[in-house]
Amino acid sequence: MYKLIIEDDEGKTTEVPIIRDEITVGRKEGNTIRLTERNVSRRHARITRQGNGLFIEDLMSYNGIKVNGDRISGKVAVGDGDRLQIGDYQVSVKLDKGAAKVQVPGQAQQTTPMNRAEPTLMSSAVQGPQATLPQPVSAPVVKAPEKPARLIVVSTNFARQEFQLEKATVVIGRTDDNDVVLNHRSISRHHAKIVREGDKFQIMDMQSANGVRVNGEEYGKVELRKGDKIDLGHVRLVFVPPGQDIPKEQIDAMIVDRDQRSTPIVPILLTLILLAAVGGGAYWFLTQTPKVDVDAEAAKTLIDVEGDLQNKRWQDVLDKTGRIVSNSAINIRTRDAAQSKRAIAEKESKNKQIYDRFAGAAGSGNYDAALKTYREIPEDSVYQKSAKEDYDKIFPLFVESHLKAASDARAAGNCTEARSQVQAVLDVEPKHVRALSAKDQPCGSGGGSSQASEPSGGKDHHRKDKDKDKTKVADGEKPEKAEKPEKAEKPEKAEKVEAAPAGGDPEQVLTEAQSEFVNGNYDKAISLARSVAKVSTNRAWRIIGAAACRNKDLKLVGDAYRKLDNAARQYLIYVCQREGIVQNGNQFKQAE
Repeated sequence: MYKLIIEDDEGKTTEVPIIRDEITVGRKEGNTIRLTERNVSRRHARITRQGNGLFIEDLMSYNGIKVNGDRISGKVAVGDGDRLQIGDYQVSVKLDKGAAKVQVPGQAQQTTPMNRAEPTLMSSAVQGPQATLPQPVSAPVVKAPEKPARLIVVSTNFARQEFQLEKATVVIGRTDDNDVVLNHRSISRHHAKIVREGDKFQIMDMQSANGVRVNGEEYGKVELRKGDKIDLGHVRLVFVPPGQDIPKEQIDAMIVDRDQRSTPIVPILLTLILLAAVGGGAYWFLTQTPKVDVDAEAAKTLIDVEGDLQNKRWQDVLDKTGRIVSNSAINIRTRDAAQSKRAIAEKESKNKQIYDRFAGAAGSGNYDAALKTYREIPEDSVYQKSAKEDYDKIFPLFVESHLKAASDARAAGNCTEARSQVQAVLDVEPKHVRALSAKDQPCGSGGGSSQASEPSGGKDHHRKDKDKDKTKVADGEKPEKAEKPEKAEKPEKAEKVEAAPAGGDPEQVLTEAQSEFVNGNYDKAISLARSVAKVSTNRAWRIIGAAACRNKDLKLVGDAYRKLDNAARQYLIYVCQREGIVQNGNQFKQAE
């Protein structure tokens, strides 16, 4: 028995057994499987079972159906392990060989809607008025080891060669010292590298001569998906994720000749002779601009736009949808779809600016500004997840810096400053245990303020003591000798603070340095922060260290690490890890 594993855009999965010979998939009520996302058509697909075979058919849906990354037309056979894309839903086809096949003769199947997060049939088996099918029983299966991710060459120069991506970082190039060797004149010595982060794979250009193109678009860095066609110079490869496969027939169909050779002279001569023979009529025919179906071209462009949206290429989306929206020759439905995608790109472009400000403030150690900016990122933004991960890492550092400042202020008797530092934490997290504990700690003489307060009664209290002493003298008693007050300790000599460099207040200089960091001007940020490093050591070196990570200046990163306190060191380690730099004692090195 076949079953479908349906995964929505939030990663939630639902299993639906195929127990009918025909099921329909769509957004409208009445479909066997109802998927309610807007990019699913009302009647999107039909899945039929014929003997032991399974087929999927596109019911002229707007966004189409992809099987293993390729858009289909008409009816296509699918089988165990194939992956289908219907709108935002990823659907895997699985053959459950141990499932018990159960039929209930003469009973009609009832269907009910499924919501977006959990696309399920409300009755997972066929349900009639008097009977309910039992759940399928699976035989125990020994799980085979998962295949590693692979690259398969589909250009004629190295056709069908496969390279497994078993390391965290795989370098591709022309020479033998690379993990994947493609000895071709169009490949640079070290052309590109593929980095695995969890279950994601990203390809990065290593400043190659001919660059990296994925599905026809040039990238410096991009995440790979199943079936992506990667062009490195004149060599084309296809990416296959772990545990998945692409049928040999599809690989054979992808093979192309990517070598650029000189054009043979004989065909050119024959063409010139033919043109001369047929005269001006043939020339006119050959030079006519073919008519373009603008609606079909716009539909293809919208397919590309979907990929741009998934890869956060907002400017590409705005450029492509702008051409569609402004072309009145394109039908209104297509222009409306383009406008909808354009609105998403406009919104997320603004959200990216907020996220960049948040990441810049966090990277330079300005945790207060980072947390404030984080609250500006909308909950439904694609940047919310990444920002939340960063927030969870910098919040402990934010707490540590404020509570340490509160402790220092309390030790110096500056109770107002101590309370202010603790309150900064409570404003973000009102029930923070350590902050509440710090708030209750005594401060100054007598535990209340920087100045000792008199006990209740004030002057009257002292007057009564004097009257009591006089009474004792009158009665012949010798008054007790007052204790000599202890000599007050001299305050420690304040450390000499170097004057700010000519050019302005150190805080203003650091604010300018942070702004340069956020805008990507790392050398300028380092220069400004260095100019005040002796006046505001910790904050200046936080900015220097973060900018050095972005510049891959390992020596300067190490210098910054040795200058910082423990809290700032932890964040420097985190920032550098995001740039592929790892700690090795007090030194740092590029991750392998």
